[in-house]
Amino acid sequence: MAAEIKTARWKLGLGYGAFSLVAFFVCLFITFPYDTLRRRAVDAAADAGYALRIGSLRPGLRGLTATNVRISKVPNGMTPELHSMLASGASMLPGPEELGEPLTLDSVAVRPALLPLGVAFHLDLMGGSVSGNVGGLGDVQAVVKLSDLDTSKGNLKGFSGMDLTGKLNGSLTLTLPKTRGQPDLSQANGQLTLDTKELLIQGGTITVPMYGQPTPMDLPKIALGDIEGRIRIEKGLATVEALQAKSEDLEVQGSGTVKLGQRLDVSQPDMDFKLRAEPEFVKRLGLLGAGLSMLPTDKTDPKFRVAHLSGFFNRPNFGPPRPQMR
Repeated sequence: MAAEIKTARWKLGLGYGAFSLVAFFVCLFITFPYDTLRRRAVDAAADAGYALRIGSLRPGLRGLTATNVRISKVPNGMTPELHSMLASGASMLPGPEELGEPLTLDSVAVRPALLPLGVAFHLDLMGGSVSGNVGGLGDVQAVVKLSDLDTSKGNLKGFSGMDLTGKLNGSLTLTLPKTRGQPDLSQANGQLTLDTKELLIQGGTITVPMYGQPTPMDLPKIALGDIEGRIRIEKGLATVEALQAKSEDLEVQGSGTVKLGQRLDVSQPDMDFKLRAEPEFVKRLGLLGAGLSMLPTDKTDPKFRVAHLSGFFNRPNFGPPRPQMR
C-alpha cells in the first residue's frame, strides 16, 4: 500500500495566504474606481481654470500611476461643455485654440506615505523628475525636489510662451499652519533653493504690465546663465538670502523680502535688484532695453543699475528704487 503523503500545515497556510494576496490585488486592479478618480482630478484642475487630460490610470511600481498626462490653461475660461468632455474622458477633444497648449507629463504616481502621514508623489517630465510628499496630522508639511528638468522638453514653450533651454534643479520644504481648517500660506515656514545651469531664453512672448494693462511683448535672445537662489520663509515672510544670475549678457543680484498671501499670486514682493547688462544685449532688448537704460546707477558700483520690485505678483511694479527716508 502506497504511503500517504501529507502537506505540512505551514505550507498550506503560506499557499492560501499567497493566493489570497494575489486575488486581492487582481480584484483591486479590476474594480478600482478609476473613472471616479479621473473625474475628481479633472474637477480640481477645472476649478483652477486648467484642462487636465489623462491617457491611462493604473497601479504601478510607485503606486497609482497616470501616464500621458497633459495640463493646460484654458484661454477663454472653462465652460460646462468643456468640463463635461474632459470629465468623461472623451477621445475627441477641441484643439489648443480652446484648451490651450498643454504641458506634457510622462507619468504621475501617488501612494500613501507614513512620515509625514499623507501622500508621496513622483512625476516624470521634461526629461527629469519632481518628487516629494505632502501630509501631516496637524500642520500641512510639504517636501518637493526638482531634478534635472530640461526646459526645452515637455512642450514648455507652448505652455508658457517662452522658448527656453537649460537644466533646472531645486527643492522646497514648507510647513503650512491651518487657519479655520485650511492651510495658510501667509503663515508658512520653510526654505526654497533654486539651481539652474546654462539657462537661455531663445525667444517667445511675455506679458508685462504697461500703463496698468497686461501687454504681450516679444522676447529677444537672453542668456541668463547659471542662477542660484536661496530663500528662507518664517511666519509668511520670505527673505532672499541669496539670488544671483550671471552670463555673457547679464548679471543680476537680488535681495529683499516677499510677504506671502493666502495665494501666491497676491503675495507682495519688496525686492531690490542690481543689474549689469552688456551694451549689445541692451540693443537687442529694444523697448525693454530703453527702459533698462533709464534705471539709476548704483552709487557703490556705477557698472550696475538698480531697480525695485513691489506691488503684487499678479500686478507687479518694476522700476527705480524708492527714495530712502531720512
